[in-house]
Amino acid sequence: MRLTVLAPFLFLSSLPAAQSAANPAPALKTFLEQHCVECHDAETKKGELDLTALSFQLDDAKALSAWVKVHDRVQSGEMPPAKKSRPAASETDPVLKSLATELRHADAAREQRDGRSRLRRLNRVEFENSIRDLLSMPALKVKDSLPEDGKSHGFDRLSGALDISFVHMESYLAAVDKALNAALCPTPEAPPTLKYRYKPWEPVHHKGTQCEGSVSQAVRNKTAIGLVGMKRDETFFADTPYHITDEEPKATAVGLFRHEDADYRTTMTKVQPYVTGWYKLRVSGYSFGWNGKQVVPTDRHGALGWGVYQKGEHHGTVDLPPNKAAVREVTAWLERGGGMNHPHDDFIRIIGASLENVRDYAHGPNKDVLGPMWNVPGIAVEWIEIEGPLHDQWPPASHRALFGDLPVKVWTPELGIPKPTQQIWPRGNPRSEPADIYGERGQHRPIVYVESKNPVTDAERLLRTFLRKAFRRPVLDAEVAEYTAKVKARLDAGAAFEDAMRTAYREALTSPEFLFIREPAGKLDDHALASRLSYFLWNTLPDEELSKLADEKKLSRPDVLLAQTKRMLTDKRSQRFVEDFLGQWLMLREIGATQPDRKMYPEFMPWLQDAMLLEARAYFTDLLKNDLGISTLVQSDFAYLNEPLARLYGIDGVRGWDIQRVTLPKHSPRGGFLTMAAVMKTTANGTTTSPVKRGAFVMEKVLGIVPSPPPADAGTVEPDTRGTTTIREQLDKHKRNATCAACHQKMDGYGFALESFDVMGGWREQYRAAGSAGDSKTRPVLHGRGIEYHAAAPVDCSGAMPDGRAFKDVNELRSILASQPERLAHAFASHLITYATGADISFADRDRVDSIVAKTRSSNYGVQSLLLEVIQSELFGMK
Repeated sequence: MRLTVLAPFLFLSSLPAAQSAANPAPALKTFLEQHCVECHDAETKKGELDLTALSFQLDDAKALSAWVKVHDRVQSGEMPPAKKSRPAASETDPVLKSLATELRHADAAREQRDGRSRLRRLNRVEFENSIRDLLSMPALKVKDSLPEDGKSHGFDRLSGALDISFVHMESYLAAVDKALNAALCPTPEAPPTLKYRYKPWEPVHHKGTQCEGSVSQAVRNKTAIGLVGMKRDETFFADTPYHITDEEPKATAVGLFRHEDADYRTTMTKVQPYVTGWYKLRVSGYSFGWNGKQVVPTDRHGALGWGVYQKGEHHGTVDLPPNKAAVREVTAWLERGGGMNHPHDDFIRIIGASLENVRDYAHGPNKDVLGPMWNVPGIAVEWIEIEGPLHDQWPPASHRALFGDLPVKVWTPELGIPKPTQQIWPRGNPRSEPADIYGERGQHRPIVYVESKNPVTDAERLLRTFLRKAFRRPVLDAEVAEYTAKVKARLDAGAAFEDAMRTAYREALTSPEFLFIREPAGKLDDHALASRLSYFLWNTLPDEELSKLADEKKLSRPDVLLAQTKRMLTDKRSQRFVEDFLGQWLMLREIGATQPDRKMYPEFMPWLQDAMLLEARAYFTDLLKNDLGISTLVQSDFAYLNEPLARLYGIDGVRGWDIQRVTLPKHSPRGGFLTMAAVMKTTANGTTTSPVKRGAFVMEKVLGIVPSPPPADAGTVEPDTRGTTTIREQLDKHKRNATCAACHQKMDGYGFALESFDVMGGWREQYRAAGSAGDSKTRPVLHGRGIEYHAAAPVDCSGAMPDGRAFKDVNELRSILASQPERLAHAFASHLITYATGADISFADRDRVDSIVAKTRSSNYGVQSLLLEVIQSELFGMK
């Protein structure tokens, strides 16, 4: 293990601290004694702040941070508190101006000494994307095998949150080994592309053996039926869990009613890829309605997904039209493997994404029950098909990234050369279709090797190209020589050429030059600028065009930088920025942390969560692409919806599973991130909502105000799921603590406005409380289950801003927020800068942020304009 990885941290921690004055200026000291010390001395110490003992040695980070808070509290009018006599502006302004100058100078000195951003490693997302692009393996998955990244100021891109340990290094080594193994060419010739189609209700045959029917158990449970077009096949019957009988007319499709989840899985296929690669997955199907007795036409579209349950893989979802079959397909990267340990869970299966979580209606051969006894949507599947693996070149691009155009040949002992280590394959499944031509254990595949007539010369050539890309800068001859020497040492020890090369590649991909983002002090050079830009907008290393401009020292020219930024925003890789930035800024990564309680919110289905994320990403992409004004963050007249999400929102006329731009009805509470279901779900738990959590979200994410942590004696507000006490009543009691009241006054109003939305983002006018509203015979039924909640107290969504301005509902709140575009722009630009540079906004940065925002005023503080100005700014171009 190389300890050099830890050396930068040892260096940074050894830097000497600068000196500054230990006492505040006389005017500030007098001001504090007259207006502040009464509550903030050693004896009273409100808020744990003792101004009489607070050092003014501003080169100390803690002291500087404390004085910044003092400045901000006085400037905002929060201190002295309203019940105390407040100084006139003529007294306050000069003191604040003088203090601000001192703070700005101290912060600038720190920045000059240390830089804004510290040396940091790649986070998990950046590491995975960098390996993917370096090895031309867009579907490679290594992120989840690495330790979780820490967060600072809401992002996992700041040095202080990205520690490095031996556990990290072990994980990196394992991830790199996995990537290098997957990149290798497995066979000298491309594996044949095979096509296999079957009907899911027919028995599967393999090597002369008939296996069980795929949906027979579901047919027995009446969650699936046979179909002849749009009619139920009355002779379609499962007499055992493994066999279906069907007389004339034969079924043309199987109709499904139940969504697949952790409690229920219908094995729809015995398909498993015999070799890892790209495949086409096709289905012929349609949606239909069921009225409790028979098939009926529907205007609702259906959706079908592909996935592997045990591996948690989801390969895509397709839209199915109503009443008439259509062929749909997805292209997916499928991995060989699974063995026989969990044969049902390892096969690729289709998932009725638009179906509901209905219960089983019968068990065993009960011909009297036709199907679900309520109105439910259905999906008809006529056939399923897999085609692959697909190749656009051979050897694959991943192999060429490591070995260029060197030929791949079959190794035999007669060649008299070292036997190379073979690509590790997972064990196959002998029951899969298409049949595994390489054998369950891959025993029938040939042993391959990379032919090099001049191994050391080829190694030097290949490494020079690879290291240049991996290290994101020109490499020195000495560096290339060092890695080439590692290859030669392995060759001299009797290793095969490709094994020797893998040793060098492994060293490079676990070295500080790859794992850390290195930036020179002061102004970034062109290569550091290329890396910062690329990791900002693409979450990966620079491409050839950026690298070439950096080599030519042209990227730092403002016109070239602007042109490259616009090019990168139009590239599909910019969706990585959209997904990752929203995932952290709006905390959408945490959307799956809790799920709505099935008793309280039985209408929630997993595909709603997928639609929520797609809405947020499509909306932000529109704002960015069309440079819409910053007020659209909180209020607009459009949204991006699909049919189920529109149904949740109560909006008619949206058909299909694809996300689409929808003009909202007048006075709709939707439009903007503030009321999106994704945000509402993320800021709730599975049972209740919290005005405190949602209010804090608005303060921090929308307005850029970080709430103070609660004091140790603040206590907690426990949700009342019985409905006897509203959250507003509970918070009113909580705020009797004066310490708590000050903070809650600033945030609760925002949260109360958002109480109109339940835990999954649906609109509500009454809370739900646990317990049925009737007995088993009279209570409402959903998905075949009795409703286990009842309507409780009405929602009061009125509130007030911290300055006292009242609003009656969320629409009035959004209007107030939208009327402050400069404030929204400042907060948004600050989040962008923190994400882009890996450093939070310091006191010295505030004027620079103000300048960035001011330059975008003519575009109504357009979202793209703000991003472009951030990249053109001094903040972005400096370490």
